[in-house]
Amino acid sequence: MSQQQKQQQQSEEKKGFANPEIMAIEADRQDASTWNVIRLLRDGDYWHANEWSGWLMGVVVHNEMKRRYPDMERVAPKPVKKFAKNINGEYIFVGCQEKSFDKYIPKEIQLDFKPVDNLRIDIPIELPAEMAPLSYERLQQMFLEWKQSVPLTKEKNGTKQKPTEDDMPPFAIADVPPGLMSILTKLLSFPLASRTPLQAHEFIGELQKDIISHL
Repeated sequence: MSQQQKQQQQSEEKKGFANPEIMAIEADRQDASTWNVIRLLRDGDYWHANEWSGWLMGVVVHNEMKRRYPDMERVAPKPVKKFAKNINGEYIFVGCQEKSFDKYIPKEIQLDFKPVDNLRIDIPIELPAEMAPLSYERLQQMFLEWKQSVPLTKEKNGTKQKPTEDDMPPFAIADVPPGLMSILTKLLSFPLASRTPLQAHEFIGELQKDIISHL
């Protein structure tokens, strides 16, 4: 394989936003220095903020700018949520062209602008004061609640993109009570492979409390 072919392959792999490696990077947010970082990945003329980054860009930044400038009309970037077989789950992102960075991530809220390479830019933002004392678990819950609230994006033919019974684990296609759906979503979104046994133990304890509260 030539160097050019390798570069093209690497580019295509990075643009596969449901790539497990990219999803793992977005899920690895336990270090407090990453909580406020929007990671943008290039997709042609557009830049995508996936998962937690999409929440920061589409919700946190948007709401903070509305708070600062209540009389200014603002439009949040539209989130897109799809189901991907290669991660056996849903993923969500927002996107914009580079010329719209200032519109969706205004310079006044940026703490830095760090191009990682020609396919990725990291933008740490100033979090709202009320979010500063929150724990990782609470921020993760806020992100997951937003992700769950966004419906699957309709395809061009007008049908929702959703998995078949062959694509989904048996418990996911069962008649799950509405109150437990958020718990299943939280469980399926937990990045088990990148967590320590202690973190997994604490997570199970949280799930048990959530389940008991819905019984």
